Amino acid sequence: MGIDQSPDSRPAWAGRLKAAGALLLVLAVIAVLAPPSPPELHHPGRIKVIFWHAFAGEWQPIYEGMVARFNASQTKYEVVPVSVPGDALTMKFLLSSAGGATPDILLDWDPILGTWTDKGLIRSYDSVMSPEERRAYLAETYPIVKRNSMYKGKIMAMIDGLDFWAVYYRLDHLKEVGVDKDHLPKSLEELVELGKRLDRYDDQHRLRRVGFLPQGLVGFAPAFGGGFNKNGRIVVDTPENLRAMQFLGQIQKRLGYDTITRFTSSLAADAGPNMPLIAGNYSIMFDGEWRVKQVAQYKPDLPYIVAPLPAPAGGKPNACNTAPNYLVIPTAAKCPKGAWEFAKYCVGIQHPEEGGRHMGEMGWVPDNPSIARSKAYQAYLRKYPQYKVFVDLMTSPNLGMFPQGSLQKFVTDEISKAEDGVLRGTLSPENALKTVETHLDAERERLRKLGQPVLEGRT
Repeated sequence: MGIDQSPDSRPAWAGRLKAAGALLLVLAVIAVLAPPSPPELHHPGRIKVIFWHAFAGEWQPIYEGMVARFNASQTKYEVVPVSVPGDALTMKFLLSSAGGATPDILLDWDPILGTWTDKGLIRSYDSVMSPEERRAYLAETYPIVKRNSMYKGKIMAMIDGLDFWAVYYRLDHLKEVGVDKDHLPKSLEELVELGKRLDRYDDQHRLRRVGFLPQGLVGFAPAFGGGFNKNGRIVVDTPENLRAMQFLGQIQKRLGYDTITRFTSSLAADAGPNMPLIAGNYSIMFDGEWRVKQVAQYKPDLPYIVAPLPAPAGGKPNACNTAPNYLVIPTAAKCPKGAWEFAKYCVGIQHPEEGGRHMGEMGWVPDNPSIARSKAYQAYLRKYPQYKVFVDLMTSPNLGMFPQGSLQKFVTDEISKAEDGVLRGTLSPENALKTVETHLDAERERLRKLGQPVLEGRT
């Protein structure tokens, strides 16, 4: 006989408990999404420029130190920094835009540039730059920085930090198989073969160390000559992208999906003293520039070297994806001119020494050669010589970008699902890419029927 679960049969406390739970949930949502309160002003006579960012912990005082230097460098503006939790920053901004109470400038590393531009939420820097400033920016900035900052012919963001990827080699592991820093792989195929020699298993044949485990279609596609933006349109199913997907699938098939899943789930941490490179979980990693400072902080005597990803047969050398931190000015900003003055100080335009100091303190790649040549940044490179690999990559013509435009997040999610299917063995690489294209076309059609413009790519 079943238990009566009709509303009338429940005790009174159950209803009160449910109501209390609902109230707590509402209060939690309000706490997360409520606009942040700016801190107290230190220069009340100046024009206030509200700046939202998501840095916390050890990075917040470093980043806000740069804000303090800007405030000390002039007497017209006071930038007021507000740290917003990274997982709530985008949503808080969207809510503030709906209410017309946005910050004057914010830094966001989510893939938002195309979507926010198309929705009219941010303004172009062209509207606050002088003609000479714009000419100088276009002439002096590294091409990959310009590509990431521009959307449909307009400068929509300043790039304050651009992530790059290169290959990290544990030299002590390479020594086990008779390889040294002067004899690194010259092709991606050679790199894979070296990785096989470095895999290590325990007595029960459980994987304990991976020699080389490439993952991420977006990250590896540039090495095969692939990408996702073509003639102002997102394109996924191309011969080059297919080669990259086949490559990733072959690696996963060799080691086994379940074996890799068990191995990766056993890793202690992605950062800190137990991060995989330091812990020795990987002998070779295709990883970002931020690891250089992390290694120096937690294991300065680690024997390692960094080099560009070698090209596959018929592919492209010095290739990787790039991922920017966007400094954007909301359309509803009350002080866009002040936001621009701060932005160009922040990234180092017209202020290369300050830009070099800032980029060095944060462990970032500079936006143009004058910042890279600054005394402050050259001092940083002497302290962290492995970082020079990433600076040299800035001039490579083979750097990639995430899919762009209003459908950016949709297609990125679809690519991730397709890759997961390939790695699990439930989808062939060919069907995986065709599925993404099919879903992308269906989403375009759905938006058109709703009367929404479908804007994508860069022109």
